[in-house]
Amino acid sequence: MASMQTNSNLPTWQAELFVPDAGVLTECPRWDERTGRLLWVDIYGGTISSCDAAGRDRRSMSVGQPIGSFAPRASDGYVLALESGLALSGADASTWTPVGEQRRLPSRLRSNDGACDARGRFFAGTMEHDEEPHAGAVFRLDPAGPVGAAPDPVRVIEGSSVSNGIGWSPDSTRLYYADSAELRVDVFDYDLGTGALSGRRPLASYQMSDGYPDGLTVDAEGCVWVAFWDGGVVRRVAPDGTLVGVVRVPVDRVSSCTFGGPDLTDLFITTARYQMTAERLREQPASGSIFRCRPGPAGRPVDRYAG
Repeated sequence: MASMQTNSNLPTWQAELFVPDAGVLTECPRWDERTGRLLWVDIYGGTISSCDAAGRDRRSMSVGQPIGSFAPRASDGYVLALESGLALSGADASTWTPVGEQRRLPSRLRSNDGACDARGRFFAGTMEHDEEPHAGAVFRLDPAGPVGAAPDPVRVIEGSSVSNGIGWSPDSTRLYYADSAELRVDVFDYDLGTGALSGRRPLASYQMSDGYPDGLTVDAEGCVWVAFWDGGVVRRVAPDGTLVGVVRVPVDRVSSCTFGGPDLTDLFITTARYQMTAERLREQPASGSIFRCRPGPAGRPVDRYAG
């Protein structure tokens, strides 16, 4: 395990504005190679939005309630982590069907960040609206079976507080996971054959002055890029927990990141203006926008839900 360290010789990049005013609480950026578009959610706006590779041609779909995350499906449409629980949709996410309705989330909880593994399983966490410690969990949704048979989500991580970024090493032997309230990014051993987690341990720990680890992505070299809420940065962390690079973002509330673009070398970074004071917004008017930089390393194609 390694704590955040300061090193003046670290590679440092500056993110630039890409999509202005993308939402109030933008999260879960995803690059869709099939369409050449960047997608993201506005959590409390209840929307999935998208734009083209130049940041133009913006479109939006409303899901009718808060949405924490989503992933494209292998066939068509999306798997959705909604306030009420998990759901599946077609290409129009405005119409969706609940999954495992007998396990709908209690009203005090909502879904948060999520992602798919290389076998098409969807993992998504939950959190309490007021961020009560250890009230949430992370669920795994296995690929859907025959038509009409909805899989039941399986609880795989207990006692999460503010469940956030989820990602896998390129060889799928490790799962990385951020719980913002714990100020830590953890790593698990991962069994791709079964979807089982084991051997949880800290990858990197932080102080409140560093910001709160939020959404994350893993590049093709196996390094983890972690967005820091109230930190104004994305940090690149090596598999041994060493800090190996920093992206500076000109607003504080950095929420998540993903690689995309034609060669997967654009790092897209979502931010938020959620619960910011009027004074702070005057100081950081681009809060809630999406930023971009090209740090050099490439990302990997998004994994799709296999159901």
